[in-house]
Amino acid sequence: MDQARWNNVVRARESYTSGHTYANGRPLEAFFEISARCNLRCQMCAINYDGRYKPSAHRRAFFEPDLFSKLRPIFPTLYRASLFGLGEPMLNRNMIDYIAELADAGVEVVFTTNGTLIDEKKAEEIARAGATRVMVSIDGATAATYEEVRRGGRFDAVVRGIRSLAEAGAKYGRPSVDLSYVAMRCNFEEIPKVVALCAELGAGAVHVEPLLAQVGSPELDDHYARENLGLAEPARVAAAFEEAQEIARDRGVRFGSRFAGEQENFDYPAAVRHTDMTWACCEPWSAIWVTSEGEVRTCCLNDTTFGNLFEQSIDEVWNGEIFRRFRSQHARHEPADGCANCFRNGRVRNSTFFRPTQPVNYFPYFETVPAASPNDAVIFDTPRSGATIVDPIIITGRLAEGVDPIDVDVVIDYTPLANVNEKAVFDGRRFTMTFDVPDLTEGAHVLWARRHDDPRGYAHRDVHFWRATPVSPSLLRPAPASA
Repeated sequence: MDQARWNNVVRARESYTSGHTYANGRPLEAFFEISARCNLRCQMCAINYDGRYKPSAHRRAFFEPDLFSKLRPIFPTLYRASLFGLGEPMLNRNMIDYIAELADAGVEVVFTTNGTLIDEKKAEEIARAGATRVMVSIDGATAATYEEVRRGGRFDAVVRGIRSLAEAGAKYGRPSVDLSYVAMRCNFEEIPKVVALCAELGAGAVHVEPLLAQVGSPELDDHYARENLGLAEPARVAAAFEEAQEIARDRGVRFGSRFAGEQENFDYPAAVRHTDMTWACCEPWSAIWVTSEGEVRTCCLNDTTFGNLFEQSIDEVWNGEIFRRFRSQHARHEPADGCANCFRNGRVRNSTFFRPTQPVNYFPYFETVPAASPNDAVIFDTPRSGATIVDPIIITGRLAEGVDPIDVDVVIDYTPLANVNEKAVFDGRRFTMTFDVPDLTEGAHVLWARRHDDPRGYAHRDVHFWRATPVSPSLLRPAPASA
């Protein structure tokens, strides 16, 4: 991330942590509703039932260039652009041009697609334009299941799309290709098979999502009542996840799910109602979602409109009266306009740039980070809490008397970095350690130490990792192959 974007991250984080209703930073992430039309009729998708998306509503079918141009002022500080909404983005004839312009501006470009419209030629265009990551929705590992859930789709077409994207990604170094799978009673037993299919086709990861309960749609409420995973036999569901994780380990596929490790309660919305969500959602300070009509919202699940880009500039909307009132509601932990669906589904998000967050479910790693005290077995002097760190990470600290360094590991989030005895240089009880972290993602992390007999740990520090880049990532793309 370049300096301008990192400075924007810092300003946005400060506004969020202080609860300011005026956002000093611009959005870190923008969702573009590239298409309000789809070529499939998936069982669980709101586009099939929301009256605003019916032809009679005369909604703009696509995110057109005149609207795209109104977001250019935020491109220099935008970290990620997510080019999808309820519709299929590959229906938009301007999709490749949008990817290329954003990538050339240094923006990470991601999108979700059903994959059925992607062939080798289109995959090459996506890769050469500079897309960072593509998520392909699949929801079945056999033609029978896939075509029942994703009505109007052909299994052979999505397989072709995934394989083409993976081959283009291997050729050009991007995009990475992940598979997204909504787990339901009708398809959970194919989760292990979709992990194997992922490996076979050359994709890198499978993300298994819960079926969400949706407010205001009798049809989707009825579908949830029939298909939510909590209706299946828990032992069979747990066995499917365990088998999928084993295949993922064996085949080198990343596997992520909010259900990972669960044994009994697979009705995710019901389970999260018992979670004490004491943090404010990050998205009012970090994200915008822009519809094809120019309406600015904060996420795809919230219907509250803060302004329209055909009537106001993005800066006027971002810190306008409606948006500031909305931030105030979140900062005070009050019920916020339009957020009932998120609370119902446990989707109170943390930004990975604002605070250390568990992957997949966005819960904090440590809801309350323990403070160091003079009696702690391990004390970190640097980095201090809240500091920006870079690669390599340098840690200085002290061990209490009687603490054997062979018993102490330094950990980031839940990943051990090294044993103090093996890595540190000592001056009495003081030590210095240096770590190369080539795979650490940018954003907020917890740096801490633990003794083998005390997993609670010591010297917890919230730190913010920045991997500085002096040039736009698009300039690092391999040159297109000559014809």
